[in-house]
Amino acid sequence: MGSIDNRISRLERNRPPEGDPEADLKWAVSRDILAEFARLKASRATNSWRGGDPMVRIEPEDIPGKILGEGYTTGQMMELAVRRVFERENSLICLLDLETLEDIIERWTIYMRELAITSGWDWDKVEDTD
Repeated sequence: MGSIDNRISRLERNRPPEGDPEADLKWAVSRDILAEFARLKASRATNSWRGGDPMVRIEPEDIPGKILGEGYTTGQMMELAVRRVFERENSLICLLDLETLEDIIERWTIYMRELAITSGWDWDKVEDTD
């Protein structure tokens, strides 16, 4: 559990100061991206069972594997999380053209890479596909 506490501590150090609306928005978007990243990782869970007699194994959905193919990296999965968050939000409000959306996704991916590296993540680690 110590490593989780350390990760949270490092992420909290990047939290913006209170009272800055732009910083609050950036923090909220960062949380949405991290939540999407967690959803993508959770979709790969292999030890899921549904109760009953006998218990039934639930096959992982593996969303990143379906989209990115085999041998994707942590960075590619984070970029996918950024893309999914902004495409989902843009589909709800339809304010951005495709070029602007791609620029925003690229900038946020760079920001999340910096955040991940300062938090001790290995951006280029190939995710296990087992």
